[in-house]
Amino acid sequence: MKKYLAIMLIYTLMTTVCFANKWDYLFDSATYHSVKISPDGKHLAVAVNSEGKRALAFISRENMKMVGSAKLPGKNEVGEYFWANNERVVIKINQREPWQEQLVYYGELFAVDLDGSRGELIYGYRNFESSLGSRFKKKEGTMGWADVVDRLADEERHILIKSTPYDNQGDRMPGLYKLNIYNGKLKKLVMGSPVPYADYITNSNGDVKVVTGINKKFNREVHLRKGDSWQQVPTSNFGNKFWPLTLDESEENLFVIDNFNQDKAGLFKLNLASGTLKKIITDKKVDINHVKYTSDGHSIYALGVDDGFPSYYILNNELNEAKVFKGLIAAFPGQTVDITSKSENGEIYIVRVSSDIEAGQFYLYDLKKNKLKKLFKYYPKVKSKQLVYTDPFEFKSSDGLTISGYFTQGKSKNAPLVVLVHGGPHSRDYWEYSADVQYLALNGFSVMQVNFRGSAGFGHNFQAAGYENWGSLIQQDIFEAYQWAIKSGKAKAGKACIMGASFGAYSAVQSAINYPDTYQCAIGYAGVYDLQLLSEKGDIQRLGFGKAYIKETIGTDSARIAKMSPVHHAQQIKIPLMLAHGEEDQQVPYEHSLRLKASLDAANKPYEWHAFEKENHGFFDPDNKKQYMNHVLAFLKQHLK
Repeated sequence: MKKYLAIMLIYTLMTTVCFANKWDYLFDSATYHSVKISPDGKHLAVAVNSEGKRALAFISRENMKMVGSAKLPGKNEVGEYFWANNERVVIKINQREPWQEQLVYYGELFAVDLDGSRGELIYGYRNFESSLGSRFKKKEGTMGWADVVDRLADEERHILIKSTPYDNQGDRMPGLYKLNIYNGKLKKLVMGSPVPYADYITNSNGDVKVVTGINKKFNREVHLRKGDSWQQVPTSNFGNKFWPLTLDESEENLFVIDNFNQDKAGLFKLNLASGTLKKIITDKKVDINHVKYTSDGHSIYALGVDDGFPSYYILNNELNEAKVFKGLIAAFPGQTVDITSKSENGEIYIVRVSSDIEAGQFYLYDLKKNKLKKLFKYYPKVKSKQLVYTDPFEFKSSDGLTISGYFTQGKSKNAPLVVLVHGGPHSRDYWEYSADVQYLALNGFSVMQVNFRGSAGFGHNFQAAGYENWGSLIQQDIFEAYQWAIKSGKAKAGKACIMGASFGAYSAVQSAINYPDTYQCAIGYAGVYDLQLLSEKGDIQRLGFGKAYIKETIGTDSARIAKMSPVHHAQQIKIPLMLAHGEEDQQVPYEHSLRLKASLDAANKPYEWHAFEKENHGFFDPDNKKQYMNHVLAFLKQHLK
């Protein structure tokens, strides 16, 4: 295993790479996923794809030779991880179930030394040797789900975790534990939480000061720790975007992102004594949606916003990480920069740089020498010089809203357009690398991505404008974006197809209904086609606040819901459709596509159909993704001649 990983690391660092003429390799699994440096700065922990599974390689920084590795047996793979001390790494265990391609985290934690020894299941439900191989010790299982709350920098052998019991009711009331990372022993510190879906905020000593969560009414609750009890902050004291971050230096205030008494989400301070909020920073156009934490997780040094291209607010110029980050932004202008980890003495940093034409390049930065050294790329085969740039745009809708998005010009003259609609719908598109966008552009199609009303990140009012308007005003924004592209000379009338996944697939089909003569074809993967079914089946129903979420976003008017559901309007579709779905989809069940298929058959409407037996909500097998995108390409070429 160690020899194989070493050979792989050397091979993928070679500068000359051969690949096929087609662009299918854009959908290969990432070779590298993450790089993190040990606290003493002597070793790197590198998540690498090994024989189709994610493993960890431990590399000496001095000579870049591998000193150990960790590859979990059977269906288990390396998930998120961190250095708990200079010799030991804690790993979230992902599992690949035989009936689906998607990796799943069931709340288990594994720990291993950097030389690959003393591998131990330290938290999880499995309590027998065969689960992780016979060399691992048998112990009592824990029927719960672990999330790390605090790495406890002053303790070499323990971390704080939130343990949420398994249940089917959506109550999920967690407890806080101290966990021994060597033997898996638990020590309970706090008797549960006053609210489900809780996030604990601790001070520098690991003491809990605040807990926040979501109740069954889909409302945020904030509770302050007062002695041995909780004191709830009145909901009138904060907004509906409340997102706890970390305590300030005095530990008397909590930094939060919120929109209290304003539209945009900005940075506030919550005073722990009075429970009142004070505004610090708010962007004029967009929400603050990225936060840069120090490596110990107890301070923040920068905030990120995405108004077209990414930009940053530097908070504390006295922090070393803030100074380094500021320099890195200058070194990589027009790119997204992240410090993934640093040495304890602040001399060595691991940096990830990405953009529209770079999925991710890792660097090692030596502060003393002021020197950057290239490490690994997510996708060594993908050459940025061959890819296509993406640019932001914006326009005014017919009812006066500012609608923004991204446009990628196809690599051909008079390129036809693909309107690629994001999922959610209450998420958004960003300026970033997208294999789908690049594949379409490199094959001769321009791509337009629209942040329609209802998209997140542009203030509460903009997002709320999409509630109960999934099938109407949202589709109108997408249609008007296409009209803007025509007027701007970026696209031609009668030369566009609309496409998406999840809500994007819903939009593709609903737009074909609302605007039957506008698009030449529509493509949907894993689409929501019956909004009533969304209220009955799927993972939303397993959330304690699922019903409240559905009520807020699509409403309760059955006639309106039916009007917005494509399954009831198949007879109005005049353009060619291509539909695809993963049969193991737990988020948007396969039944959505089966119901639309039945409606199309009843209306005698033609369509192209593709089912993927083991896929879930999205593609997790690269071969399936390649197969799907080849179908997409053939379909587009057929109908956008």
